[in-house]
Amino acid sequence: MLTKENNELLCRVGPGTPGNALFRSLWLPALLSRQLTAQQPAPVRLKLLGEELIAFRDGAGKVGIVRAQCLHRGAPLFFGKVEHDGIRCAYHGWLYGPDGQCREMPSESAPHLCQKMQLKAYRVAEQADVIWVYMGEGQPPALPRFPWIDLPASQRLASVWLQETNWVQGVEGEIDSSHVSTLHKSEQGVKQDRVHRTYTFSDPNPQLDIKETGIGFMSIARRRAEERYYWRVTQWMAPMFSVIPSAAWPIGGRAWVPIDDENTYCWDFNYVMEGELPPAFLDFVARGVSFPPECIYQSIHLNTGSIIDTWLPVRNRRNDYLVDRAAQQGVPTTGIHGVNDQDRAMQAGMGRIVDRTREKLVSADLAIVMARRKILDILAGPQALQDFRDLVRDGSAFSMRPVDAVVEIGELRQFLASLPQEGAGRRTLAQHATP
Repeated sequence: MLTKENNELLCRVGPGTPGNALFRSLWLPALLSRQLTAQQPAPVRLKLLGEELIAFRDGAGKVGIVRAQCLHRGAPLFFGKVEHDGIRCAYHGWLYGPDGQCREMPSESAPHLCQKMQLKAYRVAEQADVIWVYMGEGQPPALPRFPWIDLPASQRLASVWLQETNWVQGVEGEIDSSHVSTLHKSEQGVKQDRVHRTYTFSDPNPQLDIKETGIGFMSIARRRAEERYYWRVTQWMAPMFSVIPSAAWPIGGRAWVPIDDENTYCWDFNYVMEGELPPAFLDFVARGVSFPPECIYQSIHLNTGSIIDTWLPVRNRRNDYLVDRAAQQGVPTTGIHGVNDQDRAMQAGMGRIVDRTREKLVSADLAIVMARRKILDILAGPQALQDFRDLVRDGSAFSMRPVDAVVEIGELRQFLASLPQEGAGRRTLAQHATP
């Protein structure tokens, strides 16, 4: 369990907190490119690290992510008009460019006044159909070099939705290998061997291990596979990224981006290194069986007071995730439709921020303990944070690949030694899967 003080340190991301400084050290996924198009010129409301923002794409195609209120009298820019070279406030007509510089003040004739008006704006980059934002000071690092970042659109898929919990609850659920055999054991939805091999469900007591990497760790689960061994290795990268193996379908990955202390953008990334995303997988996604859940794009009034525009899962805390009690009877199922719906039911049911002073951890929680320690180590002080910034500066620390393998080897050290290393002298692991 954690002390109350460490739980607060881990979870809080508002202005002035160590967590806020940590997330401002990274490029964060902010929006899908398709949320801002020439055909849909309306601005998008978003909130990151407790800060209300507006995103827009001007007529020249440039994206701006700026403070949500006009400098003049604080009017909401959401009701403004997106024009060729910026967004114009609906109240008095002040025009701001994507860089936040005021370009026109219709009621004022002195040009120097306009030049002095600089709306807070953040640097943006657009890659892999995602709009990324850097909210820190100084020179930003390179974009994370995820395995999917440069793939063509036919080989990758990104999605995002609201999770109504603190960001750490999502991270912890992501790296909890032992819950899969229970919470997600179901006869509904998808064949088990598409994402998890059947060994995941036939062996609910895997041998769990952790192997540290420079940016995080490998969460390793070994299960019996008849006369062989099934190894499943998820890569976790501080503070909130992951890449997750799949038995046959596209590789997955997640990012948990704090909206504020009590709400999170859950990002999902799926990709194949060769070929194209299979039609059966796209149908699987459309049915909301796993990640992403079935969602509706809409404006959402958060419990913390702000309004954002994003995807809200159809099954959520307000309708008890549409749990089907009859479906629970006689077959191994939770009665909740999709994998992510099942995860959110558990994680949101813990409360917006879990009181970790009350938990009773066991050996299966090894990865969770390790992730907490890694994050707390980074938050320990200015030098630790600077060391982290140096680590991620060129983006290569995020180039991890997961593992899904059935092999004869049953000993951890031998298994790791059998896998190719990625990059000279780097503690990373290449993808290694059996057909």
